[in-house]
Amino acid sequence: MSLKVKRFKVPSTIFQRPINLAIRVTLRLSLAFCAALLCACDGGSKAAQPVSYGSDRLVSLDHGGFKLLYDCDLRSTLRYDYTLDKDTGNAARPSSFKLDPTLPAGCAQQTSTASYASVVPGWDRGHLVTSNHMDTNAEYILRANYMTNIVPQASTFNQGIWLAAENVAECYRDLTPLRVVGGVVYSDIANDYFLISHGIPTPEYFWKVILSADKAIAWYIPNRSDLASLDSYLVSITELEAKLGATMVGIDAPESLKASLATCKLPAGR
Repeated sequence: MSLKVKRFKVPSTIFQRPINLAIRVTLRLSLAFCAALLCACDGGSKAAQPVSYGSDRLVSLDHGGFKLLYDCDLRSTLRYDYTLDKDTGNAARPSSFKLDPTLPAGCAQQTSTASYASVVPGWDRGHLVTSNHMDTNAEYILRANYMTNIVPQASTFNQGIWLAAENVAECYRDLTPLRVVGGVVYSDIANDYFLISHGIPTPEYFWKVILSADKAIAWYIPNRSDLASLDSYLVSITELEAKLGATMVGIDAPESLKASLATCKLPAGR
């Protein structure tokens, strides 16, 4: 595994909101308790002293089976990238989540591995890189349960439309080699329920691209419970680049393929 700290130009569209980064594990227990009471009573402000959290403190993490672009100040991965071949793996998924031991000194991560549902019901520890896609290697699937690969997802999102998108890749991988790229977008503080408990805000959108030599399927999906069908969130790579910036999307492909709007219909017999 290799670790490299580097500067990375992040489009401002990824960071569309302020966040109070003072709400961290360094808060005294009494302050956290009072803040929790204020939130429960709809009082207080989570952004009393707004601070931009787009930073240059980004870490490129190579976990073998997948790569993450991680923001040390945000305590969140912004982008992930991995490849898939035919499914031949059967390594068991770990039953527990772990803090990432590979982060360099001074790079903050979530302060707890506990479930988000223990704080606010209806929220899951959602994987960015699909755990099942890493089952060719016991170490890779273990790393997929590091909290650097986990963000808050609405339970119905995680267990519904996000699972459906994962299954599209799962089916197509047996037909042709794939590249899977995706990430998160933060744009509203209203759903930041886990700043005190875990130190991480909640993404408003998830994006994912499944890419083969001649086909690209891409989505831009809100992190909500009231969602339509998976097809409703299809976009082209060109549209994603317009929203997020070409550097963040990071896909080098023919413009005709980037501009195509492909269906996510499962292959016949799948």
